[in-house]
Amino acid sequence: MILSEMDKQYLLRGLNALSRAGEHDYFADGHRGAAMIAAVFLCRENAMDAGTDAVIRAIMDEHWTNTDLFAPLSHEEPDPEGLERILSTMEKTMDCLREAGHNVILPTMGLRAFQALPEAITPGRVAGICRMIKQFKPTPDLELGPGDEAYHLDDAQSHAEFALSELRRTMRVFEGRGQGWSGHLLTYARALMDLKEMGYAHTARQAEKGFSLYLKRGRIGPLETDKARPEHEQKPQRPLGKTYWENRRNRSIEIGHLFKYPYGFYGLLAGAGDAELKARCLEETWRIF
Repeated sequence: MILSEMDKQYLLRGLNALSRAGEHDYFADGHRGAAMIAAVFLCRENAMDAGTDAVIRAIMDEHWTNTDLFAPLSHEEPDPEGLERILSTMEKTMDCLREAGHNVILPTMGLRAFQALPEAITPGRVAGICRMIKQFKPTPDLELGPGDEAYHLDDAQSHAEFALSELRRTMRVFEGRGQGWSGHLLTYARALMDLKEMGYAHTARQAEKGFSLYLKRGRIGPLETDKARPEHEQKPQRPLGKTYWENRRNRSIEIGHLFKYPYGFYGLLAGAGDAELKARCLEETWRIF
């Protein structure tokens, strides 16, 4: 994958936001930083309509680029050993499910950016990302029982196909109740795949328990306390098309799911081999896009 100098600027801004998240709102600001990173890789990994990446950058510029969260940090010399501190910090939080897996999802996006920008692995960014990871809280009263499936990530194709099959089921189960569990299934499953592809197989294996618990919670379905939410309007546009993003231009981007969900989905779609499953998912994902 070839990254332009502009791509690298946006990756660096995303890392800056991730490293500041623990100082302010670890959850929302962490999402924003990871979403900017996800947007860069979404554009570079997929065949998009001409000019789509420019529209996506314009959306981020209008909402995020010039804010304090994404501002430059003071210069520091890189510390490549910092990656091990991030991985170790992540693994120490993998004893349970924490806030829908964001203790894995968000720092994994940071690791992808660091892989492209090793000079950005500075003590300040590493410390900030570790601080964010430590703030994610356990989901209470959720454990694997004797009849629960313990998920194991095997090869990338079977993992991608499992996640896409689970996505179709989850979207239907949560119809009319919001598709957050569907969307985060994509980003969580993609994070496990990314960790393994980056060479962090041990961390990916450690993350399987939390992912198993995520699957268990998703299969329970909506709770009585969950608010009813309207379904998205069914439209033909998808995130690889310029029109999709032009239609999003004047709407709030909130904490960035509009970038992270497609990043997860299209990465899993590329990894899957079942043509019928892929086609059905493409038909149905208007629910989350």
